[in-house]
Amino acid sequence: MSKEIKINFTYTKELALKASKLFYDYDMKNSSKKYIGWLFIAMMQFGVVGALKHNSFGILFVATFLVIYWYYIRWYIRKFIILKYYDKSNTNNKKVVFSLNDDGLSNLENIISWDNIVRVIKLDDVILLQTNTNTLYFDKQSFNSYKNMQKFLSIMKEKGKF
Repeated sequence: MSKEIKINFTYTKELALKASKLFYDYDMKNSSKKYIGWLFIAMMQFGVVGALKHNSFGILFVATFLVIYWYYIRWYIRKFIILKYYDKSNTNNKKVVFSLNDDGLSNLENIISWDNIVRVIKLDDVILLQTNTNTLYFDKQSFNSYKNMQKFLSIMKEKGKF
């Protein structure tokens, strides 16, 4: 690699929520998890039939709760857990600098090796980098220039992470 690519951003609670929401939405659209909600809806239909024909409301109550949880409550529980975590930790408003080099993605605290990078997700002006343990959020302002962002994406593509 001829020149290191620097990625700079300030890590805030809002940034963590935004990154988590983007990854959550992306994961729900592009994985098989989206079909679980359909299963709960089908269970609800069987529950309606059971309630009308046999006066049995058990599966209807369970399936209704699961549908409400799956489509509405799940994100708010996740958001609550993220907020509690960042209220307890001292990572809010922390300046973070990553550099992309031959070893992987590194900052002062640790190195994320190429083997630990699972995939890179390119959204409009945002890059989500999923590692084995967490997801990093880089917007276009994190890079020094648009050219560096494109170089970062091409290196990730070369490494098979895109």
